[in-house]
Amino acid sequence: MEDLTVVNSKKEVLSTLNEKLSQGYKESELSVLSKEKLHFDELHDSEVNLTATSGSFSDRIARILTGEDGEAMVLSYYDIPDDDKERYKQAILDGKYIVATKKDDTSHKEVEDYNAAYIHEKPKGHYASESKGPKS
Repeated sequence: MEDLTVVNSKKEVLSTLNEKLSQGYKESELSVLSKEKLHFDELHDSEVNLTATSGSFSDRIARILTGEDGEAMVLSYYDIPDDDKERYKQAILDGKYIVATKKDDTSHKEVEDYNAAYIHEKPKGHYASESKGPKS
């Protein structure tokens, strides 16, 4: 389930992120939405997603040509009612920040099951160190 919180300053963003982390969210489940690109030294080595609705230069050109709205496009990722999307869109346009959470309920067990790095048993068979032949 998604939870979006509107905050007014970068300081509030950090305190809201810490609050969400204490509620059990993982960094990878947290996003900060803003109109312009954000730079947080405190989040430099984190998995928190910083999303600017303005996008890159090529995104802006594509939106001009297609008539898409950057804020609406970013908010469409979250399952929220249309009335709320308009409210959040206006908050972004007003220069506020949105701290968004989206719980990741998918299982990542297949990585552990099929990635050789997670196999903890020794493979059966012949090791080069057991050979009496020439070593390369």
